[in-house]
Amino acid sequence: MFSILLVFAVTTLFLAQIQSELIIKPAETSLTRDQYRSFVASCTGQSSSRVIGWRSPQHGDVPENEHDRVTIERQTNEIRLRIRNLTTDDQGTWECLGTDSSGRQSRKSFQLTIKVPITFHGDSIQYAALGEAVTIKCHVQASPAAEVSWFKGQDKTRIDGPYYTRVHDGLKINRVEMSDNETFWCRADVLETGESRDFPITVVISKSVTQPRITCATPCAIEKKTATLVCDATGLPPPKFAWYYGSDSPVGASEVAKFVVRGNQLTINYVDETDNGKYSCHAYNEYDNRGLRAEYNLNVIVPPRLSPMAPIEINLDEQHPQRVSFECRVERGSSESLSLEWQYLNNTPIQSTNGIYIEKTRLESNKLIELRFEPVRREHFGNYTCVAKNLADTSYSIASFHIQFQPVFVGPNIQVVSTIPNYRVVMRCQFESYPPPHIQWIKMVRTVQDPEGRILAVDVDNGVNDITTKQLGSALFESVLSYTPNERDFGISFECRALNPRVGRHSFTLQRAEPPKKVRVSEVKPLTNGVDIVLQTPEAGADKSDDQAQTLTFPAQPNSDDPRQASQVLKIEKIKPSTTYRFTIYAKSRAGTGQQSSPTTFRTLDRQIPDFKITKTDENKNDTCLNDRSCLIKWNIESDGGAPIIRAEVLYAKAKNENSFEPDGPFSTPVPIDASVSEYEIHDLKPASSYIVLVKLFNEAGAAEQKLRITTLKAKSGSITATPSPLIKNYRRNQPSKWVIIGIILGIILFAVAFVAICVILRVYRLGGKSKTTDSDHQTTPMMNANNGENNTEEHGYKNGHSSKKSKKKKNATDV
Repeated sequence: MFSILLVFAVTTLFLAQIQSELIIKPAETSLTRDQYRSFVASCTGQSSSRVIGWRSPQHGDVPENEHDRVTIERQTNEIRLRIRNLTTDDQGTWECLGTDSSGRQSRKSFQLTIKVPITFHGDSIQYAALGEAVTIKCHVQASPAAEVSWFKGQDKTRIDGPYYTRVHDGLKINRVEMSDNETFWCRADVLETGESRDFPITVVISKSVTQPRITCATPCAIEKKTATLVCDATGLPPPKFAWYYGSDSPVGASEVAKFVVRGNQLTINYVDETDNGKYSCHAYNEYDNRGLRAEYNLNVIVPPRLSPMAPIEINLDEQHPQRVSFECRVERGSSESLSLEWQYLNNTPIQSTNGIYIEKTRLESNKLIELRFEPVRREHFGNYTCVAKNLADTSYSIASFHIQFQPVFVGPNIQVVSTIPNYRVVMRCQFESYPPPHIQWIKMVRTVQDPEGRILAVDVDNGVNDITTKQLGSALFESVLSYTPNERDFGISFECRALNPRVGRHSFTLQRAEPPKKVRVSEVKPLTNGVDIVLQTPEAGADKSDDQAQTLTFPAQPNSDDPRQASQVLKIEKIKPSTTYRFTIYAKSRAGTGQQSSPTTFRTLDRQIPDFKITKTDENKNDTCLNDRSCLIKWNIESDGGAPIIRAEVLYAKAKNENSFEPDGPFSTPVPIDASVSEYEIHDLKPASSYIVLVKLFNEAGAAEQKLRITTLKAKSGSITATPSPLIKNYRRNQPSKWVIIGIILGIILFAVAFVAICVILRVYRLGGKSKTTDSDHQTTPMMNANNGENNTEEHGYKNGHSSKKSKKKKNATDV
């Protein structure tokens, strides 16, 4: 045992001798340096030793390369260790190696400690899924090692309890709740150096992005317009959106204004068929970077465009049936929701009837619809519209069908025209014709010069005032002749002739008008101040007279084919009541006066008082009162009694009881009301009270009256007119009378006056006693009073607050 200790001691002395031959600067065996700084150390040998190199803590020889971060620099009998930008890898034991003159190896070392300040490794914003377990990452790097603790919220509350668990690289939240949407603080303390730092981490409660859905308004994309795709998805934080076209080609990244991305919307401007295809939306957020996608197939709808249809014109042949058809074809347009339809110009759909047929068999295959006329008729003349519709737009095309046919007279269906000499008559005729006709008026008087009759012209033929021709429709024309006949023109025919060049004609025979026929009276309805006479409508004017030869003229109504309008009512007003009248009636026209009717007698009605009723739906129900203080009275006039109502009056009085119509006292002053008014509101009534209301209407025959019993409503709680509550009544009952209060006040006033009077009397009495005592003193002690009098009166002039002049007079009188 002793030998082993001896060998160990000898070895230690030997090694110490070897190491002592090398010198390292700095000389400390333990050094501490800051991270990212530069470091240099030199190793020098003795006279009998030589330095070989440096060895790193990783037991590797340090190379000599000036470009390396860790290198050595050789100088005379010295090797320097140079470290640029110290790191934690440089921490440990560095050794300097050398040899002596005999070749024995020597070494010397020092311990290098790298001081690392507190450094946090982690994101300042971290996302936590709601309802799941999440670890908040916070890795602390420090040398010496740091002690880590956690806090929550702006007030930095220390985190303890079962909801959180500290782990090696952070803090684990066992189950994330909405309250964890807060700021967490990761605190690092280095006790050896006293350094302490806090690192805030904002925890954002997150949810994965839901499956997105792309929507677009219907119709979505119309050619040459704007289409907007909307991508809807939710998540926490709110998702972001990226748009792609086709195979992941980003949309909206170019500078072209055709595609515009705003949030979850993709707008495509001026769309065309090249924009058809698949569009996809990628929704993601900071928590769910992968996100989800949705796709949408865009189909641009092209508005329909119809091929033009050439007009068709044929010559109608009624002997041989003819067939004509128009084809309406869609040149360009989307087939989606496409419809074709034939319409008249008034937008009415054409039905297959009256020789018109609609053929739709080739609509699906060729986008074509046919309009066919078989057989062709004159009524088929005109323009027809083909309408094409789809979701984008509506297009129109006109088909013109011109049919040449003989002019056809269509009205008015009159063959005889009546008038009197030298009075203008108007004749009119209407023709349907194509091509447009030339219309003439011919006076059918055959002469040598005019064997077919004379064609009338304005300013040439006598009696012709005017001839006008105008077009009323596409194939409808009208001509009007204004003519003033003479005696020789009666019985002559006037022909309206249309040429296109085929001829259509219609004749009018001019005859002298006859006087009106006898008027027949159907009914006589006498009134108080008038009469209504019902008669058949005469052909011209009508006159009427009574037994006093008074003549009244009424315009006659024109004749009508409607039997409900075959009569006319003549009204005679402002005649006397209770009077018998007789009248005859006849019709009068320009042709003369008709035969008088048989005399008719009638008697006007007697004048009576007005007939009216007060409006009340239920006698037992008060439906006229508006509230507890007023009532609205209304009445309906059924008859004025044959004379106008002059005025109305309303009176009211309180009823004896609720079921009585007898007033409890006199009625109020009558309230005059204008005759045109049929209602009146009575004010200032008492609540829960019954009243008798009397309404009077006056005319020349007298006054008519109606009674009504009303009951006002009970006073509402809180209203000014409400009945006082029992508490208020008891309070008022317990209060003293006003006369008692007045008596108390007067008693107080009298007591005060008496008190003041007694005080004044006592004051006067005291002053009078003092004056008498002073006079007696003057008589008994003149020496004393003289001295006192001089002092008191001459120097002060007042005694006991009063003037002393009176005392001086008495003193002088005593001295004398």
